[in-house]
Amino acid sequence: MGLSLEKWELYSEYKNLGFDPLRWLPDCSNELKHDIIAQELKRSNLRIRAPSYYSYFHYPEKKDAEIIRRIYKVDEEFRHKDLKTKKAVTILKYDKKVVYDDNNLIVDEIKKIASAIDSKIEIDKLSIIPTNTKKDFHFILFDHIKSQRGNKTGYTVVTNSNTQATDVTQPIKSPIHMEISLTEAINNLNLVGCTKDIKLYPIYDAPNDEMLDKIRSNIDTFTIKYNYTFEDYSSLKLGGLFFGTTAVGNTHKELPNKYELVEQEMQIIITDKMGLLACLGLYIITTLDEEIITKKLNSYGIDLSKVFQLKDLALKNLSEPKLSLGRTISKYLPDFGNQFDANSNILVTHPVSKNGISSFKELSQLLNKEVIIEQQQIPYVDKDISTFLAKEHLISNVSASTSDTNMIIVSKDLAASIMEELAKHKFNPTIIGKIGKPGKSTVHLHNNSNNNNG
Repeated sequence: MGLSLEKWELYSEYKNLGFDPLRWLPDCSNELKHDIIAQELKRSNLRIRAPSYYSYFHYPEKKDAEIIRRIYKVDEEFRHKDLKTKKAVTILKYDKKVVYDDNNLIVDEIKKIASAIDSKIEIDKLSIIPTNTKKDFHFILFDHIKSQRGNKTGYTVVTNSNTQATDVTQPIKSPIHMEISLTEAINNLNLVGCTKDIKLYPIYDAPNDEMLDKIRSNIDTFTIKYNYTFEDYSSLKLGGLFFGTTAVGNTHKELPNKYELVEQEMQIIITDKMGLLACLGLYIITTLDEEIITKKLNSYGIDLSKVFQLKDLALKNLSEPKLSLGRTISKYLPDFGNQFDANSNILVTHPVSKNGISSFKELSQLLNKEVIIEQQQIPYVDKDISTFLAKEHLISNVSASTSDTNMIIVSKDLAASIMEELAKHKFNPTIIGKIGKPGKSTVHLHNNSNNNNG
């Protein structure tokens, strides 16, 4: 018994509206890793920082940054004159044949954008989304950041997100799709201790006024529930289905990006168990052929009810911001302008999220140091399901996690206090490794007495 006609029609409707319902399943993500692109554009006016998940600059008291949104079709002339902005966060949605072309067509496309820009712009958060939907739904979005002048009293942080992994068995009008994007953007801000003056700039689209009104209503409900303000810049007006968010917040603390202060033997704490997003993926895969997948699950001693239970937990974590994480991190950061003390401050935070264990490599690149992970200490939300997904080759990234799963780097002396604080707020923290020798970006996975380069 394969996919029911009802679900097949629903998945087809998602796809026809420009939202790829299943493309995220193999890797639990549908974004291109763009390290190579960043290298290729080093001498252009468009500077892409990778890996990076937020932009930041000094905050003058009571003078909030302005977001100037520009949306283009992929073959439209790029207009940047007179904007006079130096930073932006960006989303590009291109045909998958362009994104994954062996001749790096996507690099050529981004170089065209760079050549049309008359001044240098730093892109600190970039999402490149491959799609096999029709060209009308492809776009380039720049949220230009216009900062203000004044006495420096802290930092403004800007990030963005877009919904890929979601429960496509729910109706298209379900609030879950927009909530996931809003939550991820807020979690990104919280991860650097940015909890004040958070303002959301939704990025959304739909084929008709009824759907657009429903999305706006869902945004209203979410922002009222969590007491956030938002600015509606209207829809993308492309007629497809899209859910995204740019988020801006302020902090009067220093930011936990002091990579140069991280020393050998410092501890790597993961805030929660890994692999929950992969469990949502398994649930979606199960809907494709429930009879066959259920039989396979049973052969591993896994009951289908467990998959449903973890799916519900994944959706809860994806759609409810973990505000306590932001407060905890902020508590262990020095006030703006003060020096960091390794014995009392968090030095670095970094998201695990949908990247899973590949986030360890990103961390090592940012630190330019060895990252040593104790393989037996990697906490999976359900080891039986992770083993099942890996052995059956159903999902390649079994460590993919929800956006509330992150890493925190602290000294040995501070680790116990951070663990206790996280546990108090119902996280499940684990020390999964430590920092190794400086001068080389390498991940070592320790498995008992055997060392393997990751």
